[in-house]
Amino acid sequence: MAHLLFIGAGPFQMPVIEEARARGCRISAVDGSADAPGLALADTSAVVDIRNVEACLALGLGLQPDGVLAVATEAGIPAAAAIAETLDLPGLRVDTARKATNKRAMRDAFEAASLPSARYRLCRRLDEAGAAFRELGPEVVVKPINGAGSRGVSMVTRLDDMVEAFEAARTAAASGEVLIENFMAGPEVALEGVMSAGRFIPLLVSDKTRSDPPALLDISITYPSLRPAIEIEAIHALAEAGARALGIENAPIHVEMIMTTDGPHLVEMAARGAGFHVFNTIVPAVTGIDTPALQVDLALGIPIALPDAESRAAILDFPLVAPGTVVAVEGLDEVRADPQVLFAECFVKPGDRVRPLKSGSDRAAAIAVAADTAQDARAALERARTTLRIETVSEAARSEIA
Repeated sequence: MAHLLFIGAGPFQMPVIEEARARGCRISAVDGSADAPGLALADTSAVVDIRNVEACLALGLGLQPDGVLAVATEAGIPAAAAIAETLDLPGLRVDTARKATNKRAMRDAFEAASLPSARYRLCRRLDEAGAAFRELGPEVVVKPINGAGSRGVSMVTRLDDMVEAFEAARTAAASGEVLIENFMAGPEVALEGVMSAGRFIPLLVSDKTRSDPPALLDISITYPSLRPAIEIEAIHALAEAGARALGIENAPIHVEMIMTTDGPHLVEMAARGAGFHVFNTIVPAVTGIDTPALQVDLALGIPIALPDAESRAAILDFPLVAPGTVVAVEGLDEVRADPQVLFAECFVKPGDRVRPLKSGSDRAAAIAVAADTAQDARAALERARTTLRIETVSEAARSEIA
């Protein structure tokens, strides 16, 4: 019986934990929350901060698993890599994990490989950030050196706005270090894929729609990309080159790029599948590829053999809701009952406050739909958008009512 250790056992990890359970694997799992649902499915579990590499490594050494996974979570990658390297298991090595989770190290690796990406400067002080703006501006992106979910990421077009942007990024960064990059203009795309024994396997490319500056958040993602085949080939080639530059040999990859007038440029690359149910729910719905099973195979060193991919359509949408206090949420059950809805989630309830969109945690809801054609997927999304109603009242209106 194979023994798998999961670093992270939350909702996004559940499809892979359930796949391992269905195969009869012995499961060990750790998570920082005692309420993580995957802990209840584990034969051995522990409540441990998955960012604590030393604590997770000590557990791994005691458990001696046959494979270790950090599924769809950036925070668990360093610990999983430390365990894999120490026990000589399939998966990432420590240096690769560092490059995949530290944006400065990632940029350095891309630059060393002469790959197209943003120009950048590492800043620890506000005066350094100001100098970086003057060098790289007039439009720059300010981001924490590590982290996910677009926390602390913003676009700055005026030097006067740098103070707020720099402090937000520094607060979001575990190390307090901030990366300033030149803004790359153009549509954004993402690639989901796999590196298996050093072999690049592209699975799906998507088109992204972002929020208006200063926040640069995904508000709608269309699968598969509608870009021409010659551009998809260029996206594949750059993703593979980026993975090799970081040293990724056995892991899912999530790659974000900007389609500039000079072709695709790398934004970031993660040595994991995309979160928010993308890799484990949306990719299978579009391609027919069983990505939870694929990740178990990767962790156990089983060669990846994929069937011919299907070609359906999907959209992941984050409905925009007016800032204010939530007074009503209606229609969620009806949306979920639609057979073309993969999932629908509402993150607010009456009495909660919807804030202006600055990070992923400010989103009010998410809807994913899938259908045989792009037209049918758009129709399903419109039905869901019309049915789900999140009503808010602005603070000014509340004051008038009071």
